[in-house]
Amino acid sequence: MDPRPTRRTSSTPLADASHARLPSRRRFLLAAAGLALTPALARCVAARQAPAFLRHVSPRRPDALRLACIGTANRAWENIQEVRHEQIVALCDVDSAYLERAGAEFPDAVRVRDWRELVDHARDLDLDGVVVSTPDHAHAPITLAALRAGLPVYCEKPLTRTVAEAREVRAAAARAGVATQMGTQIHAGETYRRVVEAVRAGAVGRVTAVDCWVTKSWGDGRLTPGAVAPPTLDWDLWQCDAPRQGYIEGVHPGNWRKYWAYGTGTLGDMGCHLLDLPMWALGLTDEHVAAAEVFAEGPPVDAVGTPAWLEASWAMVGVPAVGGAAPAGPGAPDPLVLRWFDGGRMSPFVQEIGAKDRVDYHNRFNVCFIGTEGALFANYGEMLVWPGARAAQWRAPAPTIAQSVGHHREWLAAIRAGRPSDALCGFGYGSRLTELVLRGVEGYRNMRRG
Repeated sequence: MDPRPTRRTSSTPLADASHARLPSRRRFLLAAAGLALTPALARCVAARQAPAFLRHVSPRRPDALRLACIGTANRAWENIQEVRHEQIVALCDVDSAYLERAGAEFPDAVRVRDWRELVDHARDLDLDGVVVSTPDHAHAPITLAALRAGLPVYCEKPLTRTVAEAREVRAAAARAGVATQMGTQIHAGETYRRVVEAVRAGAVGRVTAVDCWVTKSWGDGRLTPGAVAPPTLDWDLWQCDAPRQGYIEGVHPGNWRKYWAYGTGTLGDMGCHLLDLPMWALGLTDEHVAAAEVFAEGPPVDAVGTPAWLEASWAMVGVPAVGGAAPAGPGAPDPLVLRWFDGGRMSPFVQEIGAKDRVDYHNRFNVCFIGTEGALFANYGEMLVWPGARAAQWRAPAPTIAQSVGHHREWLAAIRAGRPSDALCGFGYGSRLTELVLRGVEGYRNMRRG
């Protein structure tokens, strides 16, 4: 029995693909000579043209998925650690220093600087999936190419840099029918699952608003004319499909989040982690997200750098009542409102009750569900029902959301089983969450420039 998981591959036969890669003059000479490009001949021609790294592809290891990891530094390195129990057959990084470091850890993996070579030769590498951990601006080009090649994809959050890209990736993933997962690792956490259950069970009554915030800030990026890229970095490859410009001092490997050309600021960086909780608990749909009325406030919009602080809100109508019945009577109910605060900005509700209780809820938590009977605070590992009188009378429901096997392992198991829906942050959900976040980002960017 073939131990490899079932997955879709490109519909183009190898012979046809090899034939297409031949220079036109060579195709003409083959045709003129009456030579049929048989599979054997196609493999022979392809082998002569194949890049050198294909000579070092490791054989398939039984009972292991064959993965390519695109990006090897920082968050990318953490993702690699989460999938290292499988067979990592290819590593890709535009910085040779990071690529060599990763290669030393995985000596059997081929090393490539250009991600396009990996996707182009996915069949030669016998890949079962791709892990994409690059700056935001490269997410969509790589992910779309991988999906079109029939490859399962794990991609870091936010899934894309723009709303239009998020919708394109959603459609491509649906067509590909392969297992996907966006890197919102906290979605697999136990606390998030219990918070979702508590909110739906009416811990704070009917939810009317949700506030989310972070104290960090990715902002005020500035160009540095004349800066020279590190010798290990291929700056042209790093820019991927972004408009070409000179190197920016310090942009690599992490400060790209401060620049619109490559990142999405603090909201784009952290929004997928925190807005995930209200999206999940309230059952927000593609329609709710697309129709939301978005408002944003921040410093004057800069053409280059993301803002040092930002407030955004999404007003949504038609969201089913969660945690309690909607009010009876004529007229439509008030919209549900999500609010975001970063860079030192604070939720007025959280600030007010914190002052009254003499408790620093702002620095302790990141999410607050506001309901008709109280509030529920949450962070990655803790939740708190407020006020104390409400907490004393409320009892947590029996768990209904099963424990996760792990965020990365969900994706790997979905590949093996051929059931994309087993990955709970697949690109159907992940693109919706990304769109919600990026609509806030784009709402700010569309403000009148100061």
